Amino acid sequence: MRNIFLVFFLISFGLSLAQTELLNQNFNNGNLSSWTFIDGDMAAPYNDPMVNSLNSSFHLVEDYDSLNLGDSIMAANSWFNDTIAANNFIITPALNFTNYGNYLNFQAKSLDGSYPEALQVYCSQHIEKDSILNSMLFFDTIALPNLWTNFQVKLEDIPLNTPLYIAFRHYSNNRYIMALDNVNVITNDLTNQEKLISNSFSVYPNPSNSYINIQSSVNNENVNIYNTIGKKVWSGIIDNIVQVYLSKGIYFLENKKETIKIIIQ
Repeated sequence: MRNIFLVFFLISFGLSLAQTELLNQNFNNGNLSSWTFIDGDMAAPYNDPMVNSLNSSFHLVEDYDSLNLGDSIMAANSWFNDTIAANNFIITPALNFTNYGNYLNFQAKSLDGSYPEALQVYCSQHIEKDSILNSMLFFDTIALPNLWTNFQVKLEDIPLNTPLYIAFRHYSNNRYIMALDNVNVITNDLTNQEKLISNSFSVYPNPSNSYINIQSSVNNENVNIYNTIGKKVWSGIIDNIVQVYLSKGIYFLENKKETIKIIIQ
């Protein structure tokens, strides 16, 4: 048993060291001096109290779902006085990728599901609008869900050892408000969960902020969750779907044959 634990510890410790966090921004400290904002539409917001203060690019606001709790997010408006489409950019500080296994994690949503928002994510060597639009596009949707949703984007084939910027572009036309939160960039993550896929159970959302759902295709399946030093933090029998709370960190969920990596941001 001790040998098994030691092997698991060494594997887990190695995996935990494999990745490096280049950026982790939850927007709660209010200091965004290293970020860049571009108001590409220059449009005036519609005369409505929900949007008339969102008069350029992205704005730091209190989360609409958790007022007075000190939880800040970024919000951008696409409801204007005229018919021009939004063209709002928020751009990370320069990031230097030195290895493969590069991933962007973030949360986003449309504030009103009746007016879904559009979002793109670019990776560029420059922070000018035209340069960004001609750079590598990694993510594009015209309809963000109206609930906070975890997204993970694999940054494939990006140039290494050179400063790069990740740009979020909000480009909706006559919609409402788009929200962005918890931007995280990791590099050298060669053990990402896509390489640890299970045939008998799934975990979602993953990455998550706290709660995960474990769904098994096998009845009464024994499952254990370990942290990166090999300590068992949860154990149970899965019959269809079970919800589990985990604090921030990296975990490994195992049954008798398979493993899934879990990221709690």
